[in-house]
Amino acid sequence: MLARRVIAAGATTALALIGPAAVTEAAEPDPDLGRFYQQRIGWEPCKPTEGQTGELLDSVRDMECGTLSVPIDYADPRKGAIALAVSRFKTQASGKDRKGSVVFNFGGPGESGVDGLAAFRDEAAQIAKHYDLVSFDPRGVARSSPVHCGGEDKTKQLKGEGPSPPDTGAAAVDEAKRIAAECHDKTGPLLDHVGTINASRDMDVLRQALGDHKLNYLGISYGTRLGAVYASQFPNKTGRMVLDAVDTLQASAKQDVLAQTKGLQQALDAFFVACAQQNCELGTSPQEVRASFDQAVVKLADGRTVTAADSEQFSGADLQSAVRTALYSQASWPVLSSGIAALLQESDPSVLISLNGAMDETAAGNSDEALLAVNCADDPERPADPVKEFDTVRSQLAAESPYFGPNAAGRAVACAGWPAGTDYIRRINHPGAPKILVVGGKGDPATPYVWAEDTAKRLGSGVLLTYEGEGHGAYTASQCVRTKADAFFATGALPKEGTSCPAEVPAE
Repeated sequence: MLARRVIAAGATTALALIGPAAVTEAAEPDPDLGRFYQQRIGWEPCKPTEGQTGELLDSVRDMECGTLSVPIDYADPRKGAIALAVSRFKTQASGKDRKGSVVFNFGGPGESGVDGLAAFRDEAAQIAKHYDLVSFDPRGVARSSPVHCGGEDKTKQLKGEGPSPPDTGAAAVDEAKRIAAECHDKTGPLLDHVGTINASRDMDVLRQALGDHKLNYLGISYGTRLGAVYASQFPNKTGRMVLDAVDTLQASAKQDVLAQTKGLQQALDAFFVACAQQNCELGTSPQEVRASFDQAVVKLADGRTVTAADSEQFSGADLQSAVRTALYSQASWPVLSSGIAALLQESDPSVLISLNGAMDETAAGNSDEALLAVNCADDPERPADPVKEFDTVRSQLAAESPYFGPNAAGRAVACAGWPAGTDYIRRINHPGAPKILVVGGKGDPATPYVWAEDTAKRLGSGVLLTYEGEGHGAYTASQCVRTKADAFFATGALPKEGTSCPAEVPAE
């Protein structure tokens, strides 16, 4: 998924501890952390959660779950500990064929790794021939002491993904400050320690608990930021690492939302072209498809809704959510065109509702709240005048995309009211880790290709593999990319620098 992001006197002080001195690698763990590095995970069968059905339910029943204890504050382990939820599929390999574990992070920040792993088992079947497949809910996420900020609806509204996003800079900044205060009040001391710096250190404790000398890792979207931070903090503990759909290490919140809005609009334009080429229900030319899409937008404009069979109301914000979800995977484009056609011809939103529902089946709670907390902890910049920043960004976003842009300006000021985060991630540059496979997609709507190019350079050891097609994340979209990544995990063999994989159009 998209790479997603107190107000007490002590908050600034606590975050200040997450600086260069707190994140340098030690060849041996700090003695005060010994009890964490000496633990082993007690694995038990996972318990399915409500809403998990079919193949996903079968997958959960085959998965093992456990917990990992980590300190709230690595600078002072005496402040207490939290338990992280972890999961694994154990490999059937033995002897020389067994190579340890591969740890996964599927994005966010804020997505549940436990749920994500259950849904990812088939895609990782080749990796599972040699490795245990392992993931975890990072600190502050889902089952791992979740961050709470007064409800997902509030943070979605601020990002422009709800029915009533802030329409002025003053309203956006006031709401951001209210959410920040509520995050602090409802989450408590952990909020000062939820950023990627600490999640990376948790991952090193996990590596040791799994019995691996080095961390083998596959990160997607935000998971690439987490992987890059680990490679910088622990270069000598970094094993075979693949970073796919690469999140930025450098962009400000303003640059981030502008780049992603531009990417979404480019993906929407590509959808219009692809739909027309396939003589879809919406038209036989890109112009006709666009006109049909615009009719659907108008149908739900100004607060209008349509009623689903179960009496659920479907709004313009719901339509935009379904469109955004579909643009992440080209395999969903036929579903999107069918859904828009049904909405126009029969006022039936059920197909579009199914697109939004597909994201909910594996969800475990607080992804938007955790996204906000992690991104604010990772971002050292705060606009000097956030109200002016909102107004400026809003006009720029509208120019990039009249559909996605106007409501998204709140993302540029979402950290108003939070103390400045660490600048460590911005300073990552040639950390000395071994070769890392960095995968960038030319048509990625959420993480622009230039971010993959930049991260490969900043890691120093990054080998860039280019996917020429559409969608967010190439490992699942491209057999070519998947084959090369699987070969790297199996043998250590990397593609040559400059290798690209052609676009693959999903079969209908």
